[in-house]
Amino acid sequence: MQADERHSFVGEKAEQAWDFTVVDPKSKFVIEGQVGARTAELTKVLLIGARKRLATPNNLVLFTDGYLPYQSLFPELFGTSWQPPRQGKRGRFPQKAYRIPRSLAHVRVIKEYSGKRVVGVRTEIAAGTQKRVNQELQSLGYTTPNTSAVERQNATARRMNPHLVRKSLAFARLPFHRVTLAHLVQGVYNWCRTQRGLRQSLIEPIGRKKYLQQTPAMAIGLTSQCWTIRDLLSLPCGAPCRS
Repeated sequence: MQADERHSFVGEKAEQAWDFTVVDPKSKFVIEGQVGARTAELTKVLLIGARKRLATPNNLVLFTDGYLPYQSLFPELFGTSWQPPRQGKRGRFPQKAYRIPRSLAHVRVIKEYSGKRVVGVRTEIAAGTQKRVNQELQSLGYTTPNTSAVERQNATARRMNPHLVRKSLAFARLPFHRVTLAHLVQGVYNWCRTQRGLRQSLIEPIGRKKYLQQTPAMAIGLTSQCWTIRDLLSLPCGAPCRS
């Protein structure tokens, strides 16, 4: 995805442990999504897919929840590997280590529960520096690290996808149906739904129209207009995520 290199992205799962999504909080664009039980293997697939779609994956800040595989996978997938020297002239070399460039950081947003109720939220810098995190927060207009962008996307996805609604009777008996519908929802979210938070004021109002409504794909420059679902489905290979 060709985007502003200053942007960070957010990775988290939906609350029903079936949808994983990676979202650019500036444009609200869903960069990558996976469907399945929450495991370290699927988390790795999610992050690898997101890295492939980023123009400069070595310049970002990753905000996640407290799921531990994010912390172990971030240095491996986004850091720079190096081989520590061995002690002496004999024996095995130590395992590869990973350096985190100053342009990278990973922040965990950890919710503390009492029963089923959230009683507190704490943040923890798992990789990178506080200075880099502060730069990203200032760029995004945030005061504290959070995963609001992906939480908003998850809530919208639950309204669009009956298989994700809590206490729903919409059963997806075949995994193919669930995966296909989840990917369709992600495409519609990116290309066919305008978002109030992305609208821009017009220099000169056009009649009663004062704002230019934008979809996430318009916000990052992949298109200049809001697509219809017919437009999205008419593409034989789907819509590109990299301009």
